[in-house]
Amino acid sequence: MAPWKKEMFQRLAELIEKYPVVAIADLQKVRSSQLQEIRRKLRGQAEVLVAKNTILRKAAVSLGEKKPNIDGFTEGLAGSNLLLFTGMNPYALILFLNKNKVRVPAKAGDVATGEIVIPAGNTGLQPGPVISEFGEVKVATRIEGGSIWVVRDTVVAEKGQEISAKLASLLSKLGMKPMEAGLSIVRAFDQGIVLGSDDLVFDIESYKSDLASACRDALAVAVETEYVLPETVSLILGRAYREALHLANEAEFPTSENVETLVKRAYTEMRLVSDAVAQVNSEAAPQEFAPSPSASPEEKQQEKVEKKEKR
Repeated sequence: MAPWKKEMFQRLAELIEKYPVVAIADLQKVRSSQLQEIRRKLRGQAEVLVAKNTILRKAAVSLGEKKPNIDGFTEGLAGSNLLLFTGMNPYALILFLNKNKVRVPAKAGDVATGEIVIPAGNTGLQPGPVISEFGEVKVATRIEGGSIWVVRDTVVAEKGQEISAKLASLLSKLGMKPMEAGLSIVRAFDQGIVLGSDDLVFDIESYKSDLASACRDALAVAVETEYVLPETVSLILGRAYREALHLANEAEFPTSENVETLVKRAYTEMRLVSDAVAQVNSEAAPQEFAPSPSASPEEKQQEKVEKKEKR
């Protein structure tokens, strides 16, 4: 074995034995500048190493007794891979990587990771052939003070749209880094458990939504079953109060909380009965509510006013 291979073998064996978690990230389309930035952000959190798959397999096999199933973790690896050795839970590592994605320049053929906007204002570019490049991507400009100015904020690419060579060139001239890049974990070994790409799908927003829904459902069940907790006691007491008040109203049991409601309801019912009686026989209704049979609407209104004044 060549000296450099032997050195790499020993280094891999040491790292596999030292750390409980080994993760593999796909290096395809990862640029060297991006990799350097990721290494910097992972400092103190994980050790990062690029190694040949054959050497990694040999190192894993040599530790088969100390690290059960580690040899299965390295089976079937192909292409260029980045190894991450860490004490972090694989899912915590994924969250860390997602939060620490880096901004990189766009290249022709890249797919926009988000909406790309060229902002209004001074570009710092001098007038010249570059003006036509703005026109080709439909960005309105003007010349002011010897510089090219963008007239208004302009969306030049939507999320998921492929970036053309002309747009990539213009964004580079403007010094923009519109692409969000990061590592994607495709396999992980966690203390004897091998996790594949399907196991590592981690949608934090979906989990938050599911957890919030579960909390609401649990709260509703606890209130319905009158299970007293600090979170439910006010809701249970509030519902009990409303039910007691409703029962008192239905039973016409007067209390300081409902006496006004009972009186209003009795008055309303009395008026309804009085009006119904008046429709059948105006003489049978109480005199103060019975309208004069032959009176005009104006006379009826005047009669009501006079009765109020007498009271």
